[in-house]
Amino acid sequence: MNNVALASLLAVLGTLPAMACADVELLGKVTSRITATVINPNNFFVTSDTGGWFDQGLEMSQPGGWDSAYGAQARLKVVATDRDFQVRLDEPLVIRNTSNAAQVFLQPIVELNAEGETPKTLAVATPTVFQNPVSGGAGMDSIGYYELSISAYPPAGTFKETSGTYTGVLSLTFEPVISNL
Repeated sequence: MNNVALASLLAVLGTLPAMACADVELLGKVTSRITATVINPNNFFVTSDTGGWFDQGLEMSQPGGWDSAYGAQARLKVVATDRDFQVRLDEPLVIRNTSNAAQVFLQPIVELNAEGETPKTLAVATPTVFQNPVSGGAGMDSIGYYELSISAYPPAGTFKETSGTYTGVLSLTFEPVISNL
């Protein structure tokens, strides 16, 4: 590189900081306004009445005579932003003897009701609609308590023939109903 070109390059580079410090004038819109809104998410939680779940399952008992139905109850808590929701059985409830799969409980019935209301029988693939109480105020979730009841008759046969451990899976779907369209 010749000396003249090098001197010219150094002269240009020497003026750069001076140009960077020059006053800059902005024309046009120079401010912006940003607005943000915080919206509470739509909540929908189903738990036991104490906020947990039934990890140990539900134990059925037979308070009546030999020919009476076995039953189990559970108190549920539903916390929801929107009051309306529906519940359905995902599959029929089958309560089967763990040692003899041919022995099953008969006529299982699953019911759900809001406290103080008449129970509604739940069915497979048929949603049953429920409504939580009115919330405590604007922006607050609604909280409702419900009684889940399961009943079924023991298999036919003598106590000796049908005794044993029985198990089943109760699969329910709870889902909010959109009502503000």
